[in-house]
Amino acid sequence: MAVLLSGATTAAAQAEPGEQAMAVAGKNLSGFTLTYDVYSGGFRALRLDLMLGFDAETEAEAGTAPASYDTRIRMETSGLVGALFNWRFDASSVGAWQNGEAVPARYHTANVWRGNERQVEISYKDGIAGAVRAEPPYSAEDLAKVAPHVTPGVVDPTTAVTSLVMKSALEGQCRPQTAIYDGRRRYDANMQALPPRILERSSFAPFEGQAEGCKLTFTRIAGFRPDRKRMQDLEIDIWLSEIGVAAGRVPVRLEMQTPWGAGFAHLVAARDAEGILVFGEEEQ
Repeated sequence: MAVLLSGATTAAAQAEPGEQAMAVAGKNLSGFTLTYDVYSGGFRALRLDLMLGFDAETEAEAGTAPASYDTRIRMETSGLVGALFNWRFDASSVGAWQNGEAVPARYHTANVWRGNERQVEISYKDGIAGAVRAEPPYSAEDLAKVAPHVTPGVVDPTTAVTSLVMKSALEGQCRPQTAIYDGRRRYDANMQALPPRILERSSFAPFEGQAEGCKLTFTRIAGFRPDRKRMQDLEIDIWLSEIGVAAGRVPVRLEMQTPWGAGFAHLVAARDAEGILVFGEEEQ
């Protein structure tokens, strides 16, 4: 899911999966870290770390839902693919929860490919996206493709991941629709429930047991090149279960159908806010 929604402050780029999950935030946070291995064409292609942090003090006062969030995502090539192609993507979003909804305050990404880096930042005021800052800059033509009337109510990709995961964890439901704007493209993430199924363990998929599902699809709204298939005909089956993370059920497996073939993401480790392993095995 996070791989395909795309989406960190530079501090997040330095955090290792085994480190204390929320220490990089410098706050009194609760939360968890999920680590996935992503496979494509039978080869391990990516390592994905998703770190969700919540203000522990305001969370306790608010009850079941936190009052603020700090989400970081890191993806980088691994395995044979990593040996051939050097790619890393870091993203972060911070914001508040208001009436059960994530309201972003700041979004930042850094995308490094073959030594070339692009950074994008969006600041929000009262949840409304402001100017997009990119380095190297986006062209005026690219920015003009997304008209102002399609951006009210949108969130950034990392906030969208936060909303999708926490809707499932806290309420046990698939979030029906999320409007997303990444600074250049506007699209909707749509989810519908799937019947439960039993997942079997394998050498690369450590989870086994019953999981509940959500099917994720996308609707392209604006900013996409008509000759490119980004997010077109993309479907992701997200399988969720409780694994010892206090928030509730989390994604344990993702099955992706794309115009270029099938892909899989398997949860290999989960840690609490103190960095204690609650699922998976310590890396040797």
